[in-house]
Amino acid sequence: MPKKKKKHGEPENAERWLLTYADLITLLLGLFVILYSMSRMDLEKYKTMGQALRTAFVGEPGLPAPGMGDGPYEDVEGGCYPDTSECYLTLRLEEALEGLEMEAGEVMVEIEERGVVVRLMETLMFDLGRAELRPEARDLLGRIAPVLAQSGRPLLIEGHTDNLPIATAAFPSNWQLSAARSANVVHFLTRYGGLPEEQISAAAYADQRPVASNLTEEGRRRNRRVDVVFLKGQWRSIHQGQGLARLGEDSP
Repeated sequence: MPKKKKKHGEPENAERWLLTYADLITLLLGLFVILYSMSRMDLEKYKTMGQALRTAFVGEPGLPAPGMGDGPYEDVEGGCYPDTSECYLTLRLEEALEGLEMEAGEVMVEIEERGVVVRLMETLMFDLGRAELRPEARDLLGRIAPVLAQSGRPLLIEGHTDNLPIATAAFPSNWQLSAARSANVVHFLTRYGGLPEEQISAAAYADQRPVASNLTEEGRRRNRRVDVVFLKGQWRSIHQGQGLARLGEDSP
């Protein structure tokens, strides 16, 4: 019996596309795992992960991956600040705080729907029941101020407390305490950190937005914090046009 001839143009393996499809699904799964793991982690864990990513994609630690954007901002070294994405901002924060002595969990970076949130615990920022910045807090804020200013994003400084009542001469309630703490952070960043006043704002929430249970001492410790929020969107100074106009008038 003669062999059946293969029809002209019939592929040798009609299911070969399944291999490419399976590879694509595997890559997407790996990407989603990485994104989920980055959504909630403390700074030390992100530092380890960020170093591995930079080495894998760039080849040299400490350098941003090429092609991440072309933003107009310049960093303190005079180079290009190429991106304002959540992942890149988090890496920049990690680099700014490298070498700073902190207890575990005193600084946490989280990526939320509203933007990048840097949680600064009270143990690092203030004495209990007080609103004056500790020396360690001034050092930390001075380190991250260039990242805040160069991000090009609107910034929100939030003061939070636990639910234990406070009634002192300076702070009759947790509302006054949380407001004073966020205001002092804004004052330091605008007075000594070089941030434009139009880019930054302050908010106070007392004990109304906890991140942990107030039923335990550990939960209350986590709730006593200041959150620095890189809000989504692009910030633009209301004085930029006026400054350009004055520059044009002064030019010969």
